[in-house]
Amino acid sequence: METAGELPGLGGSLAVSLVSLGIVCLIAYVSLRFLSRRGVGRANGPIKVLARCPLEPRRSLYLVETSGRSFLVGVGDGPMTMLAEVGTSELLSATTIAPAPGPAPPVGRFSEVLGRVLGGRAGSSE
Repeated sequence: METAGELPGLGGSLAVSLVSLGIVCLIAYVSLRFLSRRGVGRANGPIKVLARCPLEPRRSLYLVETSGRSFLVGVGDGPMTMLAEVGTSELLSATTIAPAPGPAPPVGRFSEVLGRVLGGRAGSSE
């Protein structure tokens, strides 16, 4: 009487699973590298995110540009909210500020833009 082949033990099953997982991860990595060189996944459209300022883990402010106009957008648990339209002159004057000597925090320039847009109310402790 013929018997079916024996099933691999726990160690053999674990080894086969790990090798399979490694092969899948390698294929995914190579595919993503190949596609990123081809430009897949890059934003080439009419909307650009100029800056992002995280406020809390699930809340952020974005400075977005489209059609030559810039907007300050708040993103949180609810729907996105347009907070203000940033004028081109305000945006240019805020981005031409000379950087301070030494390493500056990455939030500095965005907070300057936010302060100018909101009329000095940003960052003030009341």
